[in-house]
Amino acid sequence: MKRVGDKPVDDADAKRSRADEATLHVYEPCVVLPLAEHMNALVEVLVPSRYLAADCKAVKQRRVWGSDVYTDDSDLVAVLAHTGHFKLKGAAPKSPLLVSLRVCPAQDAYTGSERSGFASRDWSGAHKGVSFKVERCLQHSAGTVPPPQLSLLRPGASRQMPTSLCVQEAGPGESFSVPPSASLAIFNLSNEPCYKYSLALVADQDTQAARWTSTRLLREALYLESKQRRFELAYKGTSAGGYATYTFSQVHSPQSMDRRALEGLGVPLPASSVKVLHSGVDWEEIVWGPCYLRLRGEEYPLLRLQYVSHTVA
Repeated sequence: MKRVGDKPVDDADAKRSRADEATLHVYEPCVVLPLAEHMNALVEVLVPSRYLAADCKAVKQRRVWGSDVYTDDSDLVAVLAHTGHFKLKGAAPKSPLLVSLRVCPAQDAYTGSERSGFASRDWSGAHKGVSFKVERCLQHSAGTVPPPQLSLLRPGASRQMPTSLCVQEAGPGESFSVPPSASLAIFNLSNEPCYKYSLALVADQDTQAARWTSTRLLREALYLESKQRRFELAYKGTSAGGYATYTFSQVHSPQSMDRRALEGLGVPLPASSVKVLHSGVDWEEIVWGPCYLRLRGEEYPLLRLQYVSHTVA
């Protein structure tokens, strides 16, 4: 997702730049992919189906170091087995896999873990190469390799994405709309209807700046709720670098803070009604998960959300 101050791009340019960014390689066992020259870029790897059987030597030898972020000499098939993107069976599948990797700098240490019935290894020594993480894994049918798709969500650790990320047309007099897949109303802590939290409701709705979520928060505050707490994410001004900054706060007594009370106090809420958890937040610091928000090392579980227009108390 984009932050206020970033340069907007049209949809065609965005798709073209993302396509230009992608580089295709073909997987071969025991051969380290040449990733160092593509730092922070997207690399597409085609994994032939003959290497996707359960008797894969790299999997048996646990030739994989790290969790989520792996060393570049980790075997890609073993990584896919560890992340759960692909389950190895006795016979190889008929179709190859097309895997999207994001190249990352070398980490100070790589911590192994057990996932999907497969354990990766630790590595605490210096690593002279680079790292990578898996962003996407698709069964590739015969034909040309499909180009990478423009996503309005930032890459994250979770592979759960909303079912509808196509551009939605807003109604008359509106800038933002609610995707049909996210139109699920529930009741919040003050017993009023609101939306069930969904990534589709916080994702940018277009590549144009007017429909970025960060732009929306210039005139609306976002209220997020966990099981017992309510949080306010509100615009607070512009940084010295020209980017918008935000404050993430916990709302006092959310059960009695219905919409009328909010508008009576003023939105964003005054300092007496909130406890500031993080101030001077840059939009790029916020990581949106399928059921949580992660900010500056803290993770906040989320169930509900509601946008409320700014008011004057």
